[in-house]
Amino acid sequence: MVGECYGYLDRGACQWYNQQYIRNEATVFLLIIRANYIKMKRNGFTLIEVLIAVVVGLVIMAAVYSAMIIVQRTSANLGRKVVTQQDTRAVLDFMAMEIRMASYNPTRNSLGNTWSTIPNNCASLASPPIGFAAPVVANKGIQIANGNGLLVAMDLSGDGAIGCSCGSCCGPPNTCSTTLPGNGGIGTCAGLNEYIAYSYDGVNTINRNVSCGGNSAILGGAAPGSNISNAAAGFNLFRYFDGNDNELVAPVNIPAIRRILITIVADTAQNDLNTGQPRRMIYSTNVIVRNHAPSP
Repeated sequence: MVGECYGYLDRGACQWYNQQYIRNEATVFLLIIRANYIKMKRNGFTLIEVLIAVVVGLVIMAAVYSAMIIVQRTSANLGRKVVTQQDTRAVLDFMAMEIRMASYNPTRNSLGNTWSTIPNNCASLASPPIGFAAPVVANKGIQIANGNGLLVAMDLSGDGAIGCSCGSCCGPPNTCSTTLPGNGGIGTCAGLNEYIAYSYDGVNTINRNVSCGGNSAILGGAAPGSNISNAAAGFNLFRYFDGNDNELVAPVNIPAIRRILITIVADTAQNDLNTGQPRRMIYSTNVIVRNHAPSP
């Protein structure tokens, strides 16, 4: 053993013995390790080693699976949001384009000649939130203006009348048989799309009614991709402002309208996969009704 120098009397001899002993012990230890290594290679892994490898592998697989699920859900949620965003922006821009033409009157006829011709025998415009009964001449091309309903008129054909102007050639208020002047009898019907109503049903749908053609869902409801939640969010579809940018409260002084703020609160048609609730987005745009003030 190290430190025991039996039979050796001098110090140097004892140290030499200890060194030889340590060297021999190290050699034996290395031989044992090598033997165990060779035996392990011959016999394979132990059960504990296999279990550890399996557990580590399962942990790695679980982490990869969780990451894949997160990526898939994020992609699906983003796709639903994009659909709602595209639909809402398209409808908002389309509404703004048509409403901007309110009170357009190129012939500048007197009040009694143009705006008094807005057809008033349309049942689909008589019910709320439009509630149109008869044209009010002083209101010009904005006949109805409330939080959830807007009826605008414009003389697109330049014939001095809204809708059909040919008397006996007209059928119901949404049909005409005449054509635009200068088209040689071929082309768009005179008076087509000259009075348009937008309305929100107070639940989940925005409707458009053109020339008394009946309400058609343009966003929400039967239109896929999103639902309208203005009522749930506490937003009116329309707000009105005068020339000094003061908001006009109900009942709206229609002749004073100079700007219309359109706000759409849209929810995705399908729930978010992470929250279990639909994603909500709010979009708005301002429309300057530039024809409403100068138009006679």
